[in-house]
Amino acid sequence: MAASSPQQPELALQGTLFGLEAPPLETPPAITSGGTASGGADCDPLDEASLKDDANRRPRSRRQPQADDTTSPSDVVAAAERPDDNDLPAWHHHSLVDAEQLTPMLRHYVELKAAHPERVLLYRLGDFFECFFEDAIQLSQLLELTLTGKEGGKAIGRVPMAGIPHHAAERYCAELVGRGLSVALCDQVEEAAARNPAKGALLKREITRVLTPGTVLEEGLLSARRNNWLCAVVCEQSRWGLAVADVSTGEFRVTERDGSDLLHQELLQVDAAEVLWPGDTQAANWCPDALRLTALPRTPFSSQEARAALLQRFQLASLDGLGLGEMPLGLRAAGGLLRYLDDTQPGSCVPLELPTTWQAGDQLVLDAATRRNLELTRTQLGGGLHGSLLWALDRTHTAMGGRCLRRWIEAPLVERTAIQARQDGVSELVASRRLRVGLRRLLRPMGDLERLAGRAGAGTASARDLVALADGLERLPQLAAMIQSAAVQSPPLLALARPWPELEALAAELRHQLLDTPPLSLSEGGLIHDGVDAQLDGLRNQLDDQEAWLTQQEAAERSASGINTLKLQYHRTFGYFLAVSKAKAASVPDHWIRRQTLANEERFVTPELKAREGRILQLKARAAQREYELFCQLRHQVGEQATPIRAAARLVAELDAIASLAELAATSGYCKPELTDPNGPEARLLQIEAGRHPVVEQLLVEAPFTPNNIALGFSSSQVPDAENSKPDSTREITPDLLVLTGPNASGKSCYLRQTGLLQLMAQIGSWIPAKSARLGITDRIFTRVGAGDDLAAGQSTFMVEMAETANILHHASDRSLVLLDEIGRGTATFDGLSIAWAVAEYLADTIGARSVFATHYHELNELADQLPNVANAQVLVEDTGNELRFLHRVVSGGANRSYGIEAARLAGVPPAVVLRARQVLGRIEANSHVAVGPMAEAAAAAAA
Repeated sequence: MAASSPQQPELALQGTLFGLEAPPLETPPAITSGGTASGGADCDPLDEASLKDDANRRPRSRRQPQADDTTSPSDVVAAAERPDDNDLPAWHHHSLVDAEQLTPMLRHYVELKAAHPERVLLYRLGDFFECFFEDAIQLSQLLELTLTGKEGGKAIGRVPMAGIPHHAAERYCAELVGRGLSVALCDQVEEAAARNPAKGALLKREITRVLTPGTVLEEGLLSARRNNWLCAVVCEQSRWGLAVADVSTGEFRVTERDGSDLLHQELLQVDAAEVLWPGDTQAANWCPDALRLTALPRTPFSSQEARAALLQRFQLASLDGLGLGEMPLGLRAAGGLLRYLDDTQPGSCVPLELPTTWQAGDQLVLDAATRRNLELTRTQLGGGLHGSLLWALDRTHTAMGGRCLRRWIEAPLVERTAIQARQDGVSELVASRRLRVGLRRLLRPMGDLERLAGRAGAGTASARDLVALADGLERLPQLAAMIQSAAVQSPPLLALARPWPELEALAAELRHQLLDTPPLSLSEGGLIHDGVDAQLDGLRNQLDDQEAWLTQQEAAERSASGINTLKLQYHRTFGYFLAVSKAKAASVPDHWIRRQTLANEERFVTPELKAREGRILQLKARAAQREYELFCQLRHQVGEQATPIRAAARLVAELDAIASLAELAATSGYCKPELTDPNGPEARLLQIEAGRHPVVEQLLVEAPFTPNNIALGFSSSQVPDAENSKPDSTREITPDLLVLTGPNASGKSCYLRQTGLLQLMAQIGSWIPAKSARLGITDRIFTRVGAGDDLAAGQSTFMVEMAETANILHHASDRSLVLLDEIGRGTATFDGLSIAWAVAEYLADTIGARSVFATHYHELNELADQLPNVANAQVLVEDTGNELRFLHRVVSGGANRSYGIEAARLAGVPPAVVLRARQVLGRIEANSHVAVGPMAEAAAAAAA
């Protein structure tokens, strides 16, 4: 039977998002009602002492919860055509009306809207969240809702209105937030039945939740396998401070550097959901166009306000221990971010960790072009996950493990010890299939402990969230025992091989109190086990007595009326009633009162039944209220443990990511790359034998991937050969620059990307698809692959190419890896050839970066004769006369011709055009020859 009365349709208030829980009701006065099975009038009062006494006399045992058979009502929102912008309603903006002439409800709406003009305001009215004026027009357009109207007052008339059902609010809010909008939810904070207001009086409503792209906590509004970063920026001249936080996981980091270009790249790397800054509404030149920029008042970003916010939030006496003393702008950004969280989370405190700092050089630098060209987390074509490096590597079982692996790919390591620690973890799991399979089996059903702890700390977790949290915490000792029994040595695995007594105790307490399958709603009971609370047990005993009375009453009325088919039933709106068929309706007793007539049934009540109904509903309301109080206490207890829960969750996430890499390595024929000493003679070595592209080989179905070798950056000419025992033997010198030639579609771009991806995979601690590899650690990877323009900025394809090339030449070092494809192809032939020659020469002779330069200009092969650290390579192709057969093999030696004309012929260009092209090519080749001086002469001339 339902647990709420007709006057109290939802029992609890919609005090938090989407009606999943409610603030507590006022405790009703003590009830004196029939508390015995016989329903007698003499009953004990239901005060707390009596209830506990009853619980002691009649102890209750735990029982399994009943199946949840509730169903959500269907969505009743209809689609409508977009209204004409030139035909707006009379009251299309809240500022156009005189608030004093509005009805009390709309006056309150306008007051709240004036306080939050930049947000969509959803106002709870009954079973709907409604919005009015400009918000109603916007919502009807964005969500394809019907734009209706509501009476605004005698002097106003009807004003625009649109609404969404409260049970579907999460889905609609997710779409609004996904479009970059902020949403303010105004909910009831008192219950009509509890206050019994006079006719016409408004229930109290307040803004209980503000949803912005960077502050959402709800599971349905977040992507499970990626962080949702909120950023705050403070700039002064060329220097800037950046604070980055994920509200859902509690991570909080701060940095400070010089240069707006670096800030632009950092924001692109973070891919923030929302960027805060103390400025006007105009877009800042350092903010990428794809990111949402939110301008805020300057006061929260002042040094004094920011310092006070940090001290108060983390209950500190000083900030000296946080390392922010040398980051004044970063400190101000962190303080502004915290103030924004307080403003958007009224009444709750989202648990954040103490801020940590990071510096330039802590990770491998990847600019936006490199991330795009290497397709690390999304593809260039379509921007999807399928076909990206993350897609190829991700075998994680948990959402937190997926986020961890994504962060590793987006920010590879540059410190050799840390990389080797991850490698060792992967190696141990590759070597022990039993351990790897066992750990992954335990990880598979684990919930997202990071975000579950965050929701508990913010007071928005449901009972199902806490049950999922208990499931995950119970697996920690199992993981620890399995790791201990395997006697592993790598730090990432050993970190979990420890006891978690406080978290085990918390999991036990959650299991003791919560039912295994609690309902989604927190307001209607069914959350807490019997035997947990004496007062709750006493109320449940009284309810059992009332149920027994109802059963006896049904039997008594059936006997008295002689109607054997009579049933005593309950309806959420009409309460308890006696149901009989139409044929028996004429023979019911005189004291029955007709309540409702249906097609095949008549419903009646009796005075005694209606009196008993009120007592039962009061008991149910009080029991549900007590369950809610106990649940809130339990949730608060979990929130206080958010920090250790998240600490354990991070270790579990790392274990899941390492196990994912190990599973891929063990099943795909990967090898463990050897990392050279950063201070040794082989610090710049990049040597891979039979390397394969990690993504393309998974996409190939009909044919296997053709592996290739590469060797770059070995600068010493007198190094003993490990394969030769002669002391005076030397190993072949490997070049710094490799000029790669070959026809279109032969695999040059794949070879470039493969080289960059294998270097990156090695620096996240992964094994790589190759037969063997010896790699030095690189500080940056640069790529320039493919063509693209930026017409909005007035830049052609060639200008974009030159801008990216200039960035590489300005920032690359001898420890960088540079991968260039077809430089100079966007302009005239001789201009392009000249630029390509100069760029390649500058990379090899001036910078000394390890580089692969793919080109159709086979004239660049002459560079190898002029510079000792340049070598030529080509992608083999077989020309049978009728077709070009690509072999996808890279071998030493440059191509002496281009196959562009043959490719044009195979594409269907008319024979006459092909013949003429060959004639023109012959004349050009007969009258052109590249002969230039060394780079040093050009450098000296430029300096002069």
